[in-house]
Amino acid sequence: MDGRLLHQEGENRDVRLWSEINQSQNGDSLPDGYISRYVESTCVNVRQNYVEELRQVWESLDTEGRQFFFKTYGDIAHLLYVQVDETMLQALIQFWNPGYCCFTLNGKDLMPTVEEYSELLRIPNVMEGKVYTKPDGACNRFVALSQLAGRSTQWAGKLFSKKGGSLCFPWYSIAEIARTYPDKYKKAHLLAVAIYGLVLFPRTLGYIDVAIFEVFNQFKYNISPVPAILAETFLSLNACRQLEGGRFRGCAPLLYAWDEVNSTKWVEAFRNLQDQDLVWRVPWLRCRKFLYRCYDHDWLMLLGLWGAIGCAPLLVSRQFGSRQFVPYTAGQG
Repeated sequence: MDGRLLHQEGENRDVRLWSEINQSQNGDSLPDGYISRYVESTCVNVRQNYVEELRQVWESLDTEGRQFFFKTYGDIAHLLYVQVDETMLQALIQFWNPGYCCFTLNGKDLMPTVEEYSELLRIPNVMEGKVYTKPDGACNRFVALSQLAGRSTQWAGKLFSKKGGSLCFPWYSIAEIARTYPDKYKKAHLLAVAIYGLVLFPRTLGYIDVAIFEVFNQFKYNISPVPAILAETFLSLNACRQLEGGRFRGCAPLLYAWDEVNSTKWVEAFRNLQDQDLVWRVPWLRCRKFLYRCYDHDWLMLLGLWGAIGCAPLLVSRQFGSRQFVPYTAGQG
């Protein structure tokens, strides 16, 4: 992936010129006659997993255990305490533009970016430019779960079942182990598995998809899971808008923490959004560069656990203090 400095006048001008030339010559990914429209209402199910037990596990960790958790997995435990306004999320989804993968609120284009999500989660030791990609060979899920839970592979194998077309295991089967495990480090690992499966990648309510072990196996290579989290959020937003309903399967607490507007009349607030209404959750983020293209593609490809999606971060470059660019998305598909 490629990032460019955008806060310097010369670089800013160069990137804008590059983007406008490509847009003029190649067009974008939207079909002829495409019109972005808003729906008056949606029947989106934003129900989330019950996390009270996860909070109990977190609070049972002593200081050393929590420090180990932070050092290994970052600040993902704070998501357990984010009180999501479901009405707000339902309204926000009405303003999602599947064509360009962004929210358009009163003429303002906004989207969560890799840099912003990374800052919110503060996952340590990940290397710049190294992001999650689906591994060639599947990991041994039975071994991974048995080692984390301190049980046999036979025990682990009996927990797996098909749910919604995916191989999963129920949270309740390891909840008691996570609460009572005497080893604080193993308890921290089990808690992280549960947060990934129930909060960051909540595919099936009450169940943890074994695909998350593919992400965990890449921690040892300092590979960031943030693009995968973002990809699944975008894919879910697209599905909800295109179907005008369904269940939102992205990470609701993280999306809510990213964009919070102080209002109780959400649809009206989003339609009349002003600059002063925006509350940036990471105001200290003052990066001088951000990812806007991927290898030979003049847009960013995000690979999730169950799909992939392209987006054009230049569309929202003003979130980083730069000018907004015309996005070039030809071939994004």
